[in-house]
Amino acid sequence: MIKTPMLGSTAFALATLVISTGALAQAQEKFSGIATGTLSETAALVEEAAAAHFDNHKLMSLLVELRVDGAVISSVVMGEAMPGVPLMRDGRFRNGGVAMMYISATLLRMTEEGIIGLDDPISKWAPELPRADITTPRMLARMTGAYPDHVADSQFIADFVADPFRSYTHDEIIAYSERTPNPFTPGENWDYTHAGYFALGEVMARAGGKPLDQLIAQYVLEPLQLTGTSNSFTASIPEPTIHAFSFDRGIWEDATYWHPSWTLPPGSVETTTISDVAASFEATIGQGTLLAPASRDAMISPFEKGFGAPLDACRSCHELQPRFNYGFGVYLQDDWVYQTPLFGGYFSTVATLPKERNGGHSVTIAVAATATQATYDDWTLTLPNWSNQLATELGALLVPDNPPPPFSAPTL
Repeated sequence: MIKTPMLGSTAFALATLVISTGALAQAQEKFSGIATGTLSETAALVEEAAAAHFDNHKLMSLLVELRVDGAVISSVVMGEAMPGVPLMRDGRFRNGGVAMMYISATLLRMTEEGIIGLDDPISKWAPELPRADITTPRMLARMTGAYPDHVADSQFIADFVADPFRSYTHDEIIAYSERTPNPFTPGENWDYTHAGYFALGEVMARAGGKPLDQLIAQYVLEPLQLTGTSNSFTASIPEPTIHAFSFDRGIWEDATYWHPSWTLPPGSVETTTISDVAASFEATIGQGTLLAPASRDAMISPFEKGFGAPLDACRSCHELQPRFNYGFGVYLQDDWVYQTPLFGGYFSTVATLPKERNGGHSVTIAVAATATQATYDDWTLTLPNWSNQLATELGALLVPDNPPPPFSAPTL
């Protein structure tokens, strides 16, 4: 396997030049908001941790980007996009749950403009959806809408394993979800569910009068200049493509073009770059430049401690605590804000410490990786998201006085 660290002297100079005209001089100065010394010392620390992680988990590819106060401090590229093809810093991969933050940010921006009400019943826009008269956009965005997760449905699992290239419609996903009895009254428990976001996407498109992909572009992608992020209604991924491999079906195979239509509502199934992931969380969560202050506060405010409870008939019903909580489209762990996508051989994490929780200095760590067959000893078990392990380790090194706790959410 080829391992190609990007942070040689030339690459580090290119990365630090993003910061300012005097960036090279700043390389030997300490940077506020992190406790790891100068910029060059911090970059070396990140590269060392990434290299150890790459080797320990026998990864195919690894991308890391660290931003502090909006500036790129370190960027690491290791491994191959596929066997024999070097990995590129702007390689494209599926962003999965990162788009849940984009959906929620779009929802909150639409709320700011009076287009949709967070607490109005969704029957106002989509009366045919289950329990539409007692379910609200807020409930769907915060995972209390009581839509059973189709990902746990036995028929869906059988259909997906038989044909991972199949494209699913919104109506098919809701039908899979409704095969499971409704586990609780909407708003009265917390349950991680992809199906609830399918319902939310439909409601937003009808309220906004345009397809969801156009709404997300208008309110998130274009304002943040996320030029490497795009929706697709097919399984295509733009070049340079990072390929993912999986043993999920009992054979080692290229899973890059498994159809992701079941993961999120049409219009939000995106591919991205590591820089776009880091930039979007740093701006929206870290610096608070996308949303109005009240909207950002809502996005990163937790449920009351003890809300929710496990249920026998609900795979992901959960009691929420400070170390495992949820806002609008994001996980909340103490003072850190997360997303942790895992799908078809792709696994990534983005973790942000908002500026007001770190002495006025925001910190964002983005990690994306793909596996070799040796990455997991047993592919039949629930697979850990190793990128989250690296993000957590880096967070503890960078901000030892307010580190992220070990990630404890269910791997979905």
